[in-house]
Amino acid sequence: VSFVGNRGTFIRGYKAMIMDVEFLYHVGYIVTSVLGLFVHELFYSILLFDLIYREETLFNVIKSVTRNGRSILLTALLALILVYLFSIVGFLFLKDDFILEVDRLPDSKAKGWAVLGVVGHCGTLHTHLGGCWLGFYTGSPALALLSSPEADPEQWERACDTLLMCIVTVLNHGLRNGGGVGDILRKPSKDESLFPARVVYDLLFFFIVIIIVLNLIFGVIIDTFADLRSEKQKKEEILKTTCFICGLERDKFDNKTVSFEEHIKYEHNMWNYLYFIVLVRVKNKTDYTGPESYVAQMIKNKNLDWFPRMRAMSLVSNEGEGEQNEIRNLQDKLNTTMKLVSHLTSQLNELKEQV
Repeated sequence: VSFVGNRGTFIRGYKAMIMDVEFLYHVGYIVTSVLGLFVHELFYSILLFDLIYREETLFNVIKSVTRNGRSILLTALLALILVYLFSIVGFLFLKDDFILEVDRLPDSKAKGWAVLGVVGHCGTLHTHLGGCWLGFYTGSPALALLSSPEADPEQWERACDTLLMCIVTVLNHGLRNGGGVGDILRKPSKDESLFPARVVYDLLFFFIVIIIVLNLIFGVIIDTFADLRSEKQKKEEILKTTCFICGLERDKFDNKTVSFEEHIKYEHNMWNYLYFIVLVRVKNKTDYTGPESYVAQMIKNKNLDWFPRMRAMSLVSNEGEGEQNEIRNLQDKLNTTMKLVSHLTSQLNELKEQV
């Protein structure tokens, strides 16, 4: 109620009320509180985001993402295009390398062998370290999986049998792993024919997507946050060294009778100007004085010419006193010179009379 009254929402009309972002924010705040009261307590946790709205530093963290949102979205679109291209390559040539370890739920263990398509004829394949090479349904010996007697084949799953599954796997695991999609793929042997292709595939994904594209997004966010922090520091510096009303800087009051602190506290106190504006708004127009009528009209026209820009009474009086002192000094020098001239003239006349 206080917010609405101070903003004058009810007297501005419904259109201005709907377009007011802060008013909509407070309405959403009330709706969230009501939902937490009558629907579920989970909605109360959403109210913690109000801290971001009230704290400028946290709000700048959000603005660092939203200010250059277009650049970030376009860079993210480039990343999606690259992920799509790498997914197509993986689906066409490396689908048998997309073998992921999964933790199945107890009721889904029966699907393990069907998903893997394991051919359990170990007698035709050579053994190694007490285990047997189990070929997948593709029948490619180079894409076999080493399984020990203690290993459970149900914990492995093919993740690139369809293009959609390839895209999801590359997008999910490729972007979240520090080394790219190569960290979750099958480790190939150097004797395989596609070993060079796998090396190139893994390195290209790592350098292009992980190092370049993702760091571009992070760089935009970090640079924007640094700019916002610099702007905030600059504003704070201006408020500390510049008068809010007249715009005069601190050095203008050096060696003057009035210090900068006294000037902003007594001469140009910004709160006194605010109180005067409130007085003009709430006072009856028929009771206006001449200056109040002038200021009220200027406020109505959104004109700030009534502010003493780059002027201060203390500086004007000091400058006037300085000019008067200079005039007095010049007058004294002139009188001294006139006396000296008169004395020299009298001496010259005496010399003429003696000659």
